[in-house]
Amino acid sequence: MKKLLSIISALVWCAAFAEEIDNIATDCASASEQEVCIENDLPTWWDYSIDDLFEKLFNCGETLYGDTQVPVTEKDIEKVQQKFNELRDKYAEEVNLWPIQQPTPENSASLMTVTSVEIKDAGKKGKGIFATERIKKGSLVMSLNAGNVGVFKEGVTWRKFVATLPRETACNFIEWCWIQEIMPETENESDIRTGLTIFCAFDESNLMNTAGWEDGEEANIRCGDYSIENEEERWGPCRFDYYATKDIEAGEELLMNYSEFEDEDQHQWTDIGL
Repeated sequence: MKKLLSIISALVWCAAFAEEIDNIATDCASASEQEVCIENDLPTWWDYSIDDLFEKLFNCGETLYGDTQVPVTEKDIEKVQQKFNELRDKYAEEVNLWPIQQPTPENSASLMTVTSVEIKDAGKKGKGIFATERIKKGSLVMSLNAGNVGVFKEGVTWRKFVATLPRETACNFIEWCWIQEIMPETENESDIRTGLTIFCAFDESNLMNTAGWEDGEEANIRCGDYSIENEEERWGPCRFDYYATKDIEAGEELLMNYSEFEDEDQHQWTDIGL
């Protein structure tokens, strides 16, 4: 029954979707990257899992990594910032479940990262984000309330969003998104982000690496509520704000632990329909 409902749902939005686009191909074997392949009235990817999208549809391993690691250049940084802008605009136009602010001259790229940071080469980790000034312990570093984080509540909506992106942008977007179970603070909380939710920030906070790549490397950013005096309660269930756990010097890389907000086995992607 669940599979049947999924098919019916897919048929409904696929009919509307087909009217929106001109670049449809019915011969999937010869479809170009810019064309959406339709078979039996459904896109070939309509029921793809996140792994299928990453590996089968976009071949992201080859697209993103290849065989040779090269240093991050200024051109690379400009390119990724352009992708943030394109993704932000597409989300605001097509999904817009959560209000998205547009960049301003004073804050041209980052809105989730509320302290001053920059993208730099992080060695074998690829790109990373680094403090451009000293960040005092306890400072708010990132916030999902800052107006630059898109949310998705259904796997089918996220799948369509991803599958209609250019290949490299889609691969980046898949890597930049995370899924999280947000626990409500009160019984009657109406925040749409509570419950099982897919998040993606449209700024350089996506490039913050997890700690542990090097021996002795520890996270210096943690999710919680630093206004709570009790240490154990301060770092309770992760919600929307991330704080510096120590003084971070200018030039130091910002690091977190992904395990704070993502389950190691990633089963929640399956739970949301991906």
